[in-house]
Amino acid sequence: MTVDYQQDLEKAARQMILIHRSSTLTRLILRTIVAKVKVEHAGLFIYDKQRDEYVVKVSRGATGMKIPSGFVKISQENSLIRYFREPSLPYPKDSILWSSLNGYLRSAKRRKNEELVNFLEDLRMTLSLYQARACVPGFFRKELVGVLFLGEKTDQQGLSKEELGYLSVLASDVVMAIKNAWLIEDLNQQVEVNKRLFVQTVSALASSIEAKDMYTIGHTERVVEKSLEIARQMRRRKRIRNWESFLENLRVAALLHDIGKIGIPEKILNKKKWLNEKERGVIERHPLIGAKILQQVEEMKDALLGVKHHHERYDGKGYPSGLRGKEIPLTAAIIAVADSFDAMIIDRPYRKGLRLSEALEEIRKNRGKQFAPAVVDAFLSLYAVPAKKKRK
Repeated sequence: MTVDYQQDLEKAARQMILIHRSSTLTRLILRTIVAKVKVEHAGLFIYDKQRDEYVVKVSRGATGMKIPSGFVKISQENSLIRYFREPSLPYPKDSILWSSLNGYLRSAKRRKNEELVNFLEDLRMTLSLYQARACVPGFFRKELVGVLFLGEKTDQQGLSKEELGYLSVLASDVVMAIKNAWLIEDLNQQVEVNKRLFVQTVSALASSIEAKDMYTIGHTERVVEKSLEIARQMRRRKRIRNWESFLENLRVAALLHDIGKIGIPEKILNKKKWLNEKERGVIERHPLIGAKILQQVEEMKDALLGVKHHHERYDGKGYPSGLRGKEIPLTAAIIAVADSFDAMIIDRPYRKGLRLSEALEEIRKNRGKQFAPAVVDAFLSLYAVPAKKKRK
């Protein structure tokens, strides 16, 4: 079967990351699934940390069952939640199919495993209650954030392996978007309450990026540290206005410089070979995606510039805006050097990281080309390496 709805679902997944209300988010994705996969209804159990239970936020279908938002709740001990969370259960964790469940139950009865029979019968009753013919989990690391459930297909045919596989990928994207929405909501609340807690929440948001990009664990923390070192060195050489405010904006921008990668498919982020031109174009969208995410948070207005422009080049050949020279915000110019340096020395599957001396030489060679001269001079001075200035 050709998955003719895949492009529409991918488009919905890209849109999700820009939506900062979880209720709006779930309506978007469920309506798309109902329309494109052609099921009678769909729903999503989402974990509510305050209640410590899973709540159905939305369920929509033209002819299928409809459940009022928040009306249905299930506990952590519900058989549906236990199915995905308990590793001891001898069944696949990527999905539950109604047809497979009946087979599991028959097998358990033949083996006279009373405990397993009771569990599976309870699970079947749960699925019957929501008229669910398939359930797909959404994990963030080991945390079960939500469970997507689908009703009968309108043509009465079962879901294909291709459809289930794509819905599993989509569930992962839904979870990342929901986590992002929660964190953005927390940011807006924390800004009003306490600056220190605000920075902690920013750090949590930054960690969600590294959870998606397996090759950059620790990268964000190193870029923050190096950016602040460069800034302090620059302050010794020349005055930076509103120093405390500048330093805080730089810290936040460095923490979130790659936040837009949440909107980039994991298969591109974690590709083990060099990216092709099309994939490189997708990656280059991440500064603009990051800026769109952060523009909704009032406290981020100044830091946003560092996120949006950290891939600009001093010679004007960068992206997304082709800024050159002093048009590039100083926060972005600093992050550009710190980010590039860390990327150079990290091992990737397709190439070995550079030695320190080689990376320093690359930074020096690109002084006045890719990188702002004043930033390069401050950076190299951290390693007691003189910058070779161009002769006029």
